[in-house]
Amino acid sequence: MALEVIAQKAWERADPRNQGVLADELVATSQGVCVRRVRYRCALRGEEFSFLTSEQTLPPGLIAHLYRLRWEIEKTFDELKNKLGETKAWASSPEAKAMQAHFLCMAHNLMVRCEAELERVHGVRNEAELERRAQRLEKEAQRLAKQKVALPVLVRTLQRLTQRSVKFIRWLRVQLFAQPHHAPAIAALRQLYATL
Repeated sequence: MALEVIAQKAWERADPRNQGVLADELVATSQGVCVRRVRYRCALRGEEFSFLTSEQTLPPGLIAHLYRLRWEIEKTFDELKNKLGETKAWASSPEAKAMQAHFLCMAHNLMVRCEAELERVHGVRNEAELERRAQRLEKEAQRLAKQKVALPVLVRTLQRLTQRSVKFIRWLRVQLFAQPHHAPAIAALRQLYATL
């Protein structure tokens, strides 16, 4: 699709959220449809991306970061397929497929909620995975510092675990079928998370 630049949008270069933004433009297709194009260079991978959107009010760096976060959706699909074993449709009708999709979304959201409640109420967190993530992030920050580039503020501040661990999913399955008393079940998860 050939796009013609109509105008350069003004954006705040000093705003740390805009780190990596190369251009914020209004562009038009040959049919006259106008959209916003944010050109962005990822500090982590060094790749250049162009994002098209109808959103006109958000800072361009935030637009780029929101698109980056969309990759987490793909990781969630991977979790459903590989960790929960949902590789086939339950039925062939559109209604059944829609119901299956809704159930999978509910299962994902319930696992996220369960994990959050375990942390909030009982202080149980997957510290090993959080530490591995922090180490990966610090390694990236050091690599970028050698190139005299700062780790983007949105990458550093907006971190969250996208997938549930296999340990958590296995623990949850056992608890759903065994129906044990609450306290021993949480102690078992705490012990699982303590192992590397």
